[in-house]
Amino acid sequence: MMSYSAVMMSWRERARMRPRARPFPTLNDVAASAGVSAKTVSNVMNDNQNVTDRTRNKVREAIAALGYRPSALARSLVTGRTRTIGVMIPDVSNPFFGQAILGCEKILNASGYSIFLCDTEEDFDKERRYLATLMEKGADGLILWGGQMGREELSGLTAGLVPIIAIDTAIEEAAENVTTVKVENEHGAIAAVRHLLQAGRKRIGHISGPLQRATARRRSSGYQLALGEAGVAFDPCLVVETAPSIRAGYRAALRLLQSRQMDAVFCYNDLIAIGAVVACNHLGISIPDDLALVGFDDITIAALITPSLTTVRIAQYDLGKLTATLLLERLERQDVAGSSFNFPVSLQIRNSCGTKRLSQDDMRTILDTIASSEAVDLPVDYPAQCKEDAT
Repeated sequence: MMSYSAVMMSWRERARMRPRARPFPTLNDVAASAGVSAKTVSNVMNDNQNVTDRTRNKVREAIAALGYRPSALARSLVTGRTRTIGVMIPDVSNPFFGQAILGCEKILNASGYSIFLCDTEEDFDKERRYLATLMEKGADGLILWGGQMGREELSGLTAGLVPIIAIDTAIEEAAENVTTVKVENEHGAIAAVRHLLQAGRKRIGHISGPLQRATARRRSSGYQLALGEAGVAFDPCLVVETAPSIRAGYRAALRLLQSRQMDAVFCYNDLIAIGAVVACNHLGISIPDDLALVGFDDITIAALITPSLTTVRIAQYDLGKLTATLLLERLERQDVAGSSFNFPVSLQIRNSCGTKRLSQDDMRTILDTIASSEAVDLPVDYPAQCKEDAT
């Protein structure tokens, strides 16, 4: 086995023997190769019509021969834009944000923008550092998900220089350069708890997300409001706060279910609810016979676990597309003022509350929604006899 020093020496020797990288060709190199001025090359690349076809062809041939690529940095110095958008999310491992970013990226990419994706991990200091970095990098705009930063600090870091779309952040009202998008978290929580009460559940617990996040506070508020309107006293002993993950949900559910009697639990999100399902299996609690369970978000797996999860649906992909569309409008029209938008939610009733049992047709519809026909086609090289068996 080679020692560390031997490995490093071997690496250094290979590095010395490696040929030096050829410098990237410049616009002046293209001009020299085509026998024209640098301005003429620039005119060709910008599709200026005041260039003859013969000259245009010469320049294009030189570009192809040299493998020239225009410098994004140089272009940004001329246009004042980098064609990049900073996107900050609190948890890259949460499938909710995966779908939202897909929708966001689709819209931005079609307009020639690229994304800088930053995962703050629910860390306020990291959120602040990332924001400062994105401003230093010259991002043309920002999309902030679930941020904890208030308007004053945000203004201090951005100086109002770029348009911002803030989704479910601590910023309650729109500002000159800030457009707010609020998911109807409180309404969704009210609908979920109402459903449990109407199903005859009397002691409803709540596994909350981290209450430094506005989203968690709004969902907890909806939980309490629904209890209040039904004349059910709020019991703080039936509430536990935890991180928005499967593992944290499992631990929180164990603690709650082992210490208190209840017949339903409303969870901050689907990841926590899935952890609660595992905890119930561990404790021998039957869902929905002994305990009804409701999540929030409607991530893909929520409909596929056993029992399928009743949850409050947020159309994540559409929400991502909306945020990108709003930002593009601000970028293209500087006169557009900041405004506020509400994003609707809907209750998806499935097996985990005992009020509905999904049929095979229901599950088929869910699967058709999740997977495109191309995703489930048999591969081209599938053995012929297996194709026959499959049919």
